[in-house]
Amino acid sequence: MSELDAFFNDVESDQHAHQERLKDYALFLLLNSTMRDDDDGLEDEIIDTEPTLERWREIFERLKLNQLRTIDLPNWSQTSFNKSYKDNGIDN
Repeated sequence: MSELDAFFNDVESDQHAHQERLKDYALFLLLNSTMRDDDDGLEDEIIDTEPTLERWREIFERLKLNQLRTIDLPNWSQTSFNKSYKDNGIDN
């Protein structure tokens, strides 16, 4: 069984709490994805609706495929770091 299946089967007794956890996790993944600036209304769908189990699977699969990788994140060179360090008056 995959981690995603385990996540969906975790808490069935409290559907509202389960939906809130799904929403929180989906919004976290959205924030850390390439879709964070242009999500085609996905954020509104997550917040404002109660997606079905099948739709949650589609949402998470889409978010999983669009996660930022380390190489996608800004990377300061040592020169940029030193300049920032000096510009902030830290190096006296």
